Amino acid sequence: MANKKTGEKRTLKGRWRNQANVKLNGLVVADYDHLDGDVREIWNDVYAKLSDEDKARILLVFVTPSGQGLKVVFTADVKVGNLIDNQLDFSAKLGLKLDESCKDASRGAFLTTEQDIISISDELFTYENKEFAEQFNESYRAGKSGQTANKKAPSTVSTPPHAGGGQEGGLLWHGYDVQQIIDARYAEKLPCAANSNRHKESLKLASDLLIMLDGDKKAVQRMVEAQKWVQEIIDERNEDVERTVNSAAERMAEKEKKYEWQQPSAEMRTAIAEVTGKTFKEIVKTSPNPPTGGAPNSSDSGIAQGGESNEQKTSIYAQLPLNDWAEELQELAKSFPCMKELFMNVHPMKLPAVLFSSAAMFGTLMTRVWYHFWYEPSIVRRLNYSIFIIGDPGAGKNLVEKIYKALMAPIKERDQELINQVNDYKDNRTERSTSTKAQKGDALKRPAVPIRIHPARTATGEFIRHMTAAVETVKGQTLNLHMFSFDAELDNATKQNKGGDWKDREILELKAFHNEEDGQMYANTESVTGMFNVYWNFVFTGTPYALGRKVNQRNFGNGLSTRLAVIPLPDKGIASRKQESNPQAGETLMEWAYRLDKVEGELPIEPLNDETYEWQSNKLEIAEFNNDRADRILLKRVPYYGIGVAIPFILMRHWDEWQEKKTLTMDEKDRRLCRLAMEIQYRCQHFFFGEMARIYFEDQNKMFVPRKRTTRYQECYRKLPDEFTSKQFVEVFECTDNAATRAIGRLQKEGAIKKMKYMHYKKVLQAL
Repeated sequence: MANKKTGEKRTLKGRWRNQANVKLNGLVVADYDHLDGDVREIWNDVYAKLSDEDKARILLVFVTPSGQGLKVVFTADVKVGNLIDNQLDFSAKLGLKLDESCKDASRGAFLTTEQDIISISDELFTYENKEFAEQFNESYRAGKSGQTANKKAPSTVSTPPHAGGGQEGGLLWHGYDVQQIIDARYAEKLPCAANSNRHKESLKLASDLLIMLDGDKKAVQRMVEAQKWVQEIIDERNEDVERTVNSAAERMAEKEKKYEWQQPSAEMRTAIAEVTGKTFKEIVKTSPNPPTGGAPNSSDSGIAQGGESNEQKTSIYAQLPLNDWAEELQELAKSFPCMKELFMNVHPMKLPAVLFSSAAMFGTLMTRVWYHFWYEPSIVRRLNYSIFIIGDPGAGKNLVEKIYKALMAPIKERDQELINQVNDYKDNRTERSTSTKAQKGDALKRPAVPIRIHPARTATGEFIRHMTAAVETVKGQTLNLHMFSFDAELDNATKQNKGGDWKDREILELKAFHNEEDGQMYANTESVTGMFNVYWNFVFTGTPYALGRKVNQRNFGNGLSTRLAVIPLPDKGIASRKQESNPQAGETLMEWAYRLDKVEGELPIEPLNDETYEWQSNKLEIAEFNNDRADRILLKRVPYYGIGVAIPFILMRHWDEWQEKKTLTMDEKDRRLCRLAMEIQYRCQHFFFGEMARIYFEDQNKMFVPRKRTTRYQECYRKLPDEFTSKQFVEVFECTDNAATRAIGRLQKEGAIKKMKYMHYKKVLQAL
C-alpha cells in the first residue's frame, strides 16, 4: 500500500483512523483524567448540576481503565460549534477540567467493561446529526479541529534540507541549533515504520526537548512536528503531536514529584557532546545565555531542567556538586537493596545525608564483623562512624530520625530488656535503704548490662560500664560491640559535654574512630577502674551554628574534624500533598536491619582496598605537588569512609553469595559506590573545614619559625677577609691580643678557619 500524497510504500498493514476521510455523526467524547477521589461520586455531584435538557444529551458515561478518569459521550449542539467547542462548553457546565487532546475527529477511546459503565443509552448506537456533519465534515477533513469561536494561530513548519526535517538557523538552545542536535541524535537511524515505533520515538524526543527547552510545550511541539518521520505519521494516521508532548510533560511532572533527577536521554546527551564539544552538564551550568526555547513553565524546577535554580546559584551549597551526587545515587539505587526505600520522598540534594547516616546505622548493626585495611594490614579494623548531618532550621533533619527508628530496632529491643534490669536494681537499692525487711535479704549485685544505645544525657561512668560489658566471642575472636548515639540536636550533645555527668566526652569521640585505648582510675567506688578501647558510633544532626560551636578554628588541631563525616542537608524542595506511599518500604528496611544484626566474621574487601589506595594516592600526589598541607591532612581518613559507607550496601547486594560462601565478588558498581562515598566525604571536608585547615597551618608556620638574628660576633667574622692575620682579627673584633688568640683557636677547632702560616689564617666557612 502506498501513501496517496507521497507515493511512498508502507510495509505496515492495517486500517488507520484517518481524519482526512472522517464522517461526523454528532456525538462528542469528553475525557477527564486524574480525578482526585471516587470518580463515581464525583460524577454524581457534577451530574446534579446539569439542567434536564443537558442531562438528556448524555448517552454514555464510563470509568477509564486507570480508575481515576471519566469519559462522557454526549450529543453536540451545532449552535455551540464543533467538537472542541462542545467539549469545552459541556465541561464548563460540569465543572471538570477537559483533556483537550481529544479534539480531533479521528481520536479513539479505549473500550470499557460492563462494570465500569456508569450509564448508557440505546440511542448511542443509532444517533446521527446530519446538520452537524454537513457543517463540520469538510473542515475536519482539511485538518482543522481547533476552536471555531476563538481560533489559535496555526503552527507553521517548513521542511528544511536536514535529515530530520528541521529549519536551518531555527530554534537555539544555549546558542546551539536544536535541529543540528536532533540530526546528530538520529543520524542515519531515522525512525520509520520498518525499524521503530515512531510514536514512541516522538515521545522520547519530546521528553528530551522539554528538559532542554525549559518545559516550553509550544516550542517542543514545533520541533517535534518539524521532523520528517513525525510528518509521516501525521499524514498517515493524523498523529496528535500536542497530545504526545502533553504526555511527556505529565511523565516529567510525576518524576519531579518523586524528586527524581531528570536530564536528556543518553542518546541526546551524546548528540549534544558531538555538536557542541561539551557535555550537557557543562553547558547548562556555565552558559551565560538563558535557554531560548521560551519562558520556563512555572511548575518546572531547576532540578527538572538539569540546571541550577536561582536559589541554588545563591546558596552556599552551590559550591558542592549536589546535583551530580544525586544523579549518581539515584542510578546506584537501581542496583543496591534498601537505597530505593531510603530515598523515597527525599529531595535529591539530601541523598548524601541519607546515604551516610543510614550506612552508619547499618554498619553499627554489623558490629560483629571486621576487616583488614591496606595501611598496616595486620591491625583488625572495625566499622567506625562519626557522622554530623548539618542543615538550616527546618531543613528536614527529622528524616534522619525516621531512619534511626527503623534501622536500630534490633538493638533497641535488646537494650530495653537490659534497661529493665538496671531499673529493677535501682528500685531494690532504694527499697534496701528504707525497708528493714529488705535489708535482711541477699546482697544486691549490680547487673553487668551491655546497653548499646546511649542518649546525650548519659553518665560517663555508665557509658564505660556498658561498653566494657558489651563483649562477645565471634568465630574464636573476642570483639567489643559498638555503642551508638543519635541526637536530633547537636547542641544538646555539645551542652551535655561541657559539664556534669557526660564530661570529657570529646576524648571518647576522638578515640572512637580508630578504637584507641583509654582508661580511668578514680578513687570513687562506683567508677570502673582499668584500661579499655573505645567502640562508639554516633550520628548527630544540627545547624551550622551548632557545628561551629563543636568544631572551630580554636580547636581545629585536636583531630576531630578529620575524623568526622559532616554532610550537608540543604533546605530544598516543597512538601508534596501526595507523597509516594509504599507500605513495603518500612518492612524492607526492618527486614534488612535484622539480617545485618546477625552478620559476623571477616569481610573480604580487597577490591575496596585497591580502590581506596589508588584514589588516595592520586589525591595525595596532587597535594604534594601543590605543597598543600591542608589538603593532605583532610585526605588522610577519607578511605575509611569509602569502605564504611559502601560495605553495608555491597553486602546486601551480594547477600546470597555471602550467606553461601562468605565471599563478596565485587564489580564496577560496588567500586563506584565506594568512590562516590570518598568523593562526598572529601568535598564536604573541604567545604566545612578547608579554610580552617589552611589557617591552622599558616598559624603553625608562624609559631615555630625561628627568629632570624645576626649577632655582633657573626657580623665581625663576616667582615674578615678570606685570608687574614692575627692583627687584622684584633682590629675587626676590637679585642685584646689574648682574646684574639683564644677566639682564633676556638674557630680552628670548630673548622671555621684553618692556619696557613704563622699568624696567617684562611676562612673555611664564609659565615657562622
